[in-house]
Amino acid sequence: MLALTVLGLGASTLAIGSGAVVPGTAGADPIQDADATVQSLRREADHAAQQHFEALTEAQTLDVRIADLEARLPDLERRQRALRRQAERRAVAAYIRSGVQLATLLDADNALMAARRRLWLDRLNAHDNDAFAALSKASTEVQAQRKELREARTAHEAVLAQLEATGRDIDAKLQAAISRKTELEADAAAAAASAAPPSDGSAGGDGGAGAEIPSAPPPGYVPTPGVHPYHDDPWMTCTRGHESGGSYAAVNPAGPYMGAYQFLQSTWNGGANHLGRPELIGVPPHTASQYDQDDVAWAIYQWQGKGPWSGRC
Repeated sequence: MLALTVLGLGASTLAIGSGAVVPGTAGADPIQDADATVQSLRREADHAAQQHFEALTEAQTLDVRIADLEARLPDLERRQRALRRQAERRAVAAYIRSGVQLATLLDADNALMAARRRLWLDRLNAHDNDAFAALSKASTEVQAQRKELREARTAHEAVLAQLEATGRDIDAKLQAAISRKTELEADAAAAAASAAPPSDGSAGGDGGAGAEIPSAPPPGYVPTPGVHPYHDDPWMTCTRGHESGGSYAAVNPAGPYMGAYQFLQSTWNGGANHLGRPELIGVPPHTASQYDQDDVAWAIYQWQGKGPWSGRC
């Protein structure tokens, strides 16, 4: 499942106030001003989406490293136990093979033989002792690394959550700016034709967390018909099969993840924006046409590779 959201962080975060539209140049034509706002927000959203892809890649890398350390620890512990048992068995066997009673070892007449035997036993176990110490050190280091990586992963989760919240804010502003531009264009066309009163041009929803999952596309959406040129690409086919069983209407409320490629709404918005199809921003992915879903998925794949889908297929 995709986990991308359009986002920004730190100094790169948009410096936009609570209003939905960024003010343009004073005295400019309202439509030109609105268009400039949309283009500015699109650039910011595209940059923010790239940041979040990078953050997700880092999170995946941390997960792999943690899993690798988790897999190494049981083996180190097994080797430590085996070495301990081996050293104990070899020491006992050496004493038994010597055939010498404790009293004999303490006899003054056999002091030289006893000293040599003790030296031999010490040398016999020295290698095992060194190996055990090395394993113990390695185990301690791995456990310390695991703790450090787990703490880093927890901190990274907080960063991702903040980025997602920022992304939803940018998405809302971009959709509002597009709606405002559409309103102005409709008003201008109506005035020029001396036709009907200006359209009220209501804005679409922001697709944020907790919103009800729509069952139909917004009224202004015009689906692209036909079959996408990369519909049968092996990666596209594999990903659709894995994510949704190939169902373009699939919905998983957990995200919610929507459509054949199980987009988050913000994932879809970021991909549509990067693709240069801002008219798709705000369209619920599972209500979009097969062509449009393929188009956005292919654009993200060309932009970011398999990473957003955890490298599958």
